[in-house]
Amino acid sequence: MTIKLYENDAYLKEFEATVVSCEECKNGYLITLDKTAFFPEGGGQQADCGFINDAKVIDVQEKSGIITHKVNKAFEIGETVLCKLDWDTRFARMQGHTGEHLVSGIIHSMFGYDNLGFHMSDKTMTLDPNGLLSAEDIKEIELRANKAVYENREITAYYPEASALDTLDYRSKLDLKEGVRLVSIDGYDLCACCAPHVHRTGEIGLIKIIDFIQYKGGMRLTMVCGINAFEDYSKLHDDSKEMMHLLSASRDKVLDFVTRDHETIGAQKAEINRLSAEIAKANLDIKLIGSTLCGFTKGASFDDMRNMVNERLNEAQIVAFFSESENDTFSYIISSAASDVRDLVKALNEAFCGKGGGRPNYAQGKITANKDSILKFFEN
Repeated sequence: MTIKLYENDAYLKEFEATVVSCEECKNGYLITLDKTAFFPEGGGQQADCGFINDAKVIDVQEKSGIITHKVNKAFEIGETVLCKLDWDTRFARMQGHTGEHLVSGIIHSMFGYDNLGFHMSDKTMTLDPNGLLSAEDIKEIELRANKAVYENREITAYYPEASALDTLDYRSKLDLKEGVRLVSIDGYDLCACCAPHVHRTGEIGLIKIIDFIQYKGGMRLTMVCGINAFEDYSKLHDDSKEMMHLLSASRDKVLDFVTRDHETIGAQKAEINRLSAEIAKANLDIKLIGSTLCGFTKGASFDDMRNMVNERLNEAQIVAFFSESENDTFSYIISSAASDVRDLVKALNEAFCGKGGGRPNYAQGKITANKDSILKFFEN
């Protein structure tokens, strides 16, 4: 069993240990130590990284109480090694994980919801409370969490006696009966967790919920904490300043200016689309080939062609319109008021390496061809 130094001292950045085993594996070596401060992947948190002597720690995993460190070089069994954590990464994850506990605990106390899922990426985290929350609810949760940060509440981690577990009201995703490690945030949360955490809520720093969606009958919240929240705000601040410069707008007027320009651009796009449709319709070249009315134009959207096709459905058994773009590529719409066009569309796609399909009386797609070859196809 590997001694878990991170459980007693989450702030241990450097330590010495003895190599217990070394086995070659794919793209490296698996090293076990008699003790370690490297946290193995688990509980939604990624494994710690750093160095064992000058060997880079690529991954850390735990199985049956034995923690293995994947590194890029071999070590002698019995060798004493100096281990150093990537402390900036570890501390950012401690800030985030403790922040998630705080938010999940507040959600549980306010609404009775449990957090069914937690995942931490390099910069953000997601948590999945099993009930619905409104935007106003989430604002209140976020406010309470940040107030708890300002209160600088104490955080402790401990293993309670097994007999005491039944008397404790704690959150847990698993039904554990023994070896339960609890993380307590004074006045806010008690949760089973194996990960290292900060000592006081003030160390979490800013907590910001940056996105939320309904997910599997509940919610999925995306949040950032601490240094990652600071970096996220700094990026948004820099982007805002750039928009202020581009729009010649003051900080409090950026949204008004963007809204105004968005509405103007929307109106301009609508007018451009209307004019494009008129031009495409004016340039339409029509030829009746047997029972099929073939039409050719340029630069028409599928919506434009659909409207043109619908206007002429009563003029032939089948209406097939094509709009040319660059490199001999044609978009097509083929429709009929009474006939099944699927065999025709299949033959067209096979003849011209096309892709498309649809319903029995309507299909759309694209082919690579030229006007003469398309006309010849219908003539044959």
